[in-house]
Amino acid sequence: MSMEQELRSRAKDKCELCGALENLNIYDVPPASDGSLDQVVLTCDICRDQIDNPDKTEANHWRCLNDSMWTPLPAVQVVAWRMLDRLRGEGWPQDLLDML
Repeated sequence: MSMEQELRSRAKDKCELCGALENLNIYDVPPASDGSLDQVVLTCDICRDQIDNPDKTEANHWRCLNDSMWTPLPAVQVVAWRMLDRLRGEGWPQDLLDML
């Protein structure tokens, strides 16, 4: 089984951040990802675009982190924390950060 197939199986063919079912891609979590399964996240195009382009971040899209931040997967936890930290000024992300 390829790494992408393993990742899709782990993620149940859904974005590991928001749960979207379409336009899924592998996201290598920086800064030191070696591309292994433990250091990648399956993301949809919307999440990936907003992760890579802070000026395009839509706060309401990231309310999904209320659920995905509790994953046992470190790579997903890292991305969730980074996005919540970026959105801290919105108010509600601070409440979630306080729970982590």
